[in-house]
Amino acid sequence: MKLFRLRQEPFHRPEAPATVTLDPIGYVHNEVTKPMPRGWEEVESQIELRPEHRDRAFGIEGYSHLIVVFYMDLAAGAPDFPKQVTLQSGNAYGILATRSQLRPNHLGVSVVPLTGVERRGKAVVLRVRGLDAIDGTPVLDIKPYLPEYDSVPGAILPSGS
Repeated sequence: MKLFRLRQEPFHRPEAPATVTLDPIGYVHNEVTKPMPRGWEEVESQIELRPEHRDRAFGIEGYSHLIVVFYMDLAAGAPDFPKQVTLQSGNAYGILATRSQLRPNHLGVSVVPLTGVERRGKAVVLRVRGLDAIDGTPVLDIKPYLPEYDSVPGAILPSGS
């Protein structure tokens, strides 16, 4: 038996875009009206997906946790964009080595427990706890948390962080 190999043309990656434009898939609703540095653990939030994303949430209720990617729009107007911050521990770190809101692109990423899913007409509302985003924050993406991919046993943190 003769095996045929598919001839594949070499892949040439096109040049990456200089700017990126994203549209929110939904918005956060909760009782938090201004940014806060800590205390998010018990905050209950609802993520209301835009109607055109209703079918994209099919099956999400089977997951215990979600990864939520959001745009910290209020941080974009902050007067200072530090290169480093000093944490409560007294240790200084570069902004990319922290969870600070004052990031170059103001993206937030949080892993949160999914506490419920409601279908309201054409809208889908995801109830979560511990999302560190204030009321009205645009949500850019949601992914299911998959322990085999997202959990890193033995991950190391700097001492005193």
